[in-house]
Amino acid sequence: MKALYLPLALLAAMLAFALWTGRYVQQQTDRWIAMLELADHLAVEEQWEDAEDQIQRSYQDWKRSQTFFHTILEHQELDEAENLFAAAFAACDQQDIPDFHTTLAQLYSQLRLLSETQQVNIKNFL
Repeated sequence: MKALYLPLALLAAMLAFALWTGRYVQQQTDRWIAMLELADHLAVEEQWEDAEDQIQRSYQDWKRSQTFFHTILEHQELDEAENLFAAAFAACDQQDIPDFHTTLAQLYSQLRLLSETQQVNIKNFL
């Protein structure tokens, strides 16, 4: 019976880490999306400097999480989000509202995908 304690403890620790990781990624992506939605709203109001500041805040927050994210997420998915952040900056600089909306919509989708890949559900196990 004692021989089962260590494997069960390791399994419990792995499950706890997986659950925590899923929740952490979801909280982070929800926060970034909220920040980007504010930038989108500011752009609609033609407050482009404030919109760019908001994207910059979101991006800096994003960068702070990258060391951890690169250990738990696929690099290809992270690279795609990086590219979309760059495209959002470019559209904001050009003050191109249709392109800005489109890019932010793609970025929201990519961030949600990152969160979804870390959720504990049957799709991620199969």
